[in-house]
Amino acid sequence: MKKRILQLLTEKGILVDPEAAEALSRLQDPMACVDRILKDAENQPLILSREDVDGYAGCAAEQQAPSQESAPRPAPERPKVDKTAPPSIRIIKDITGNSTCVGDIQDFTKLFNDRYTSIKRILAKRRELAGIIPISKAKKVRREVKLVGILNETRTTKNGHTLLEIEDETDKVQVLVMKGPKRAGEGFIKDEVLGIAGSFSKDGEIVIAKEIIRPDVPMNSAMTPNGSGAVMAFVSDIHVGSDTFLPEEWKRFMEWLRKDPVAEDIRYMMMPGDLVDGIGIYPGQEDELLIEDVFAQYAELAEMVKAIPDWIKIIMMPGNHDAVRLAEPQPALAKEVQAMFDSNIMFVGNPCYLDVEGRVVLAYHGRSMDDYIKNISGLDYAHPLEAMREMLRRRHLAPVYGERTALAPEKKDYLVIDQVPNIFVTGHVHKCGIAEYRGIKLINASAWQSQTEFQRMHNQVPDPAKVPMIDLGSGEMWVEDFSH
Repeated sequence: MKKRILQLLTEKGILVDPEAAEALSRLQDPMACVDRILKDAENQPLILSREDVDGYAGCAAEQQAPSQESAPRPAPERPKVDKTAPPSIRIIKDITGNSTCVGDIQDFTKLFNDRYTSIKRILAKRRELAGIIPISKAKKVRREVKLVGILNETRTTKNGHTLLEIEDETDKVQVLVMKGPKRAGEGFIKDEVLGIAGSFSKDGEIVIAKEIIRPDVPMNSAMTPNGSGAVMAFVSDIHVGSDTFLPEEWKRFMEWLRKDPVAEDIRYMMMPGDLVDGIGIYPGQEDELLIEDVFAQYAELAEMVKAIPDWIKIIMMPGNHDAVRLAEPQPALAKEVQAMFDSNIMFVGNPCYLDVEGRVVLAYHGRSMDDYIKNISGLDYAHPLEAMREMLRRRHLAPVYGERTALAPEKKDYLVIDQVPNIFVTGHVHKCGIAEYRGIKLINASAWQSQTEFQRMHNQVPDPAKVPMIDLGSGEMWVEDFSH
């Protein structure tokens, strides 16, 4: 069996570390793992390590896991949580206090240059892109080429093929992507960074793509148990001040936090945006507000969260309804707003990378889902987890400039997913969902607002008053339902 495995992998140009070969041979179904490795064309390693084998073997369970809105609670045999211990939480990356943009053309140039170089660095590690050359040089050699560029424009030819224009720091070039079953649902987005493997046409004007390579996240990104007994809860889109806020459901949640044994293990609560309904967010909003002053909305929220047990560390970030700049990345709430809350609250920007109990958490409100759903066929508001997967595939939270998601021209692109997270959480679309993608835990964190008039007009049905949870030690996820 081991000889057969080595032969299959070697034929595909994959070298196998001796420890990896031994690990493969000990698996219950080694050929199934080899099949997953060979099918993962985008992430095949040059040298297969023992860690790679563990990652691919772990993907079998991921593929079978249901991406449903709820799942069983974790088993009770878990480490004891010390409520008196200080929380283990650290900010890894956050725009708060680091914003330097003025808004001139030079700032935008620096933003897109940083995006390009950051994602190119990720793509350069891919075996399919060994030997990347600049577009200007590729036009001179006119042979098989490996390119990386930002997508400027996409259009469909009269024959149904796709014509891309990509650009790097040296030049632009047209790339022809032939139609076919392998290209179904490819979904190109303006301003994403792509890798292209292909060859020039006879006239040297167009690159005919053989392969489109996206940066994506590695297959072997699964969480391994770390001994933590802490649980993290996710509470998004509270929309305090709206006449569609759900006070009874919120009250049930607060009572559950005080009485249910499961709640005793919650040490962290992430609130990824739209904490209040805000004012002037959309035309006619004043007719749907119970509290018409934004500071009064935050004051009400500050009173509401006092009911949360003090052993739970609360992390608050803004969304597009909150009183911060609309352009992303958004800094944390202003100091005068923070002063309304107890000291147990931690305020962060949107997006934000955190280390919580040794787990890397990427939290993002999710406004760019509007652009992803608009630009990629097959995505919709009922299935936000699919949009989250597309963000991870592109290693960028909000690539599209000039549409619904406003972008601030910072010198560094804080929306690049430059570190692979263990947990990726969003809100915004008022749905609840948990799933995995290549071992990364995906969470869309529900809402505390019933259907609004705007949602009714667009046939969007919310799934409110649900709280996704994750055991930070084991990675098990489940949902608590307070909607009834």
